[in-house]
Amino acid sequence: MNLFLNTISKIWKIILFDNDKNIIFSKDIEVLWNESTLLINQLDIFLKENNTFYSDLENIVVVNWPGSFTWVRTTTLMVNTINFVNKKNITPINYFELFDNYPIIKTSSKRDSFVVFSKNWEVLVMLNDEIEKKLENIKSYYWDLKIDGKINIEDIDYEKIIKNIVLKKEEIIKPFYVKKPSIS
Repeated sequence: MNLFLNTISKIWKIILFDNDKNIIFSKDIEVLWNESTLLINQLDIFLKENNTFYSDLENIVVVNWPGSFTWVRTTTLMVNTINFVNKKNITPINYFELFDNYPIIKTSSKRDSFVVFSKNWEVLVMLNDEIEKKLENIKSYYWDLKIDGKINIEDIDYEKIIKNIVLKKEEIIKPFYVKKPSIS
């Protein structure tokens, strides 16, 4: 069995899948600012519902960034601890790997967002006003803000992602943060 964790999206996704990459069970979780206290409990409940133990897991796929500092830190610590005790493999991926179409914009704060303009493009942090100006002539882009006529980035095809994921054999993952300049 393998486990997929996305705690970066607004609605978390936990997926249990077999070695043939067939989804056995998946669950959406809304934690609403209680991530550090609820994640391990929700994961325990999920595994128990599926008669699965941490020792049954062969690989844990983790969406590692960009996202809330607390979410990334909590998830990374939890997965690394599970791996330390059970000696499993970890496959870290970033949020932008969940999609095939670009540009993708993931909100960072009320005024700025993370932007990737095409596959293998570096992640930029841009002011939302600048992004909208840069994208004026682009008809299709994906943003996690609800904007009239634009596609909501949160519609993720998890089945396709699971089928296409290349499982790695990392022993530890490091939380990845994009430090934004602070003006004070």
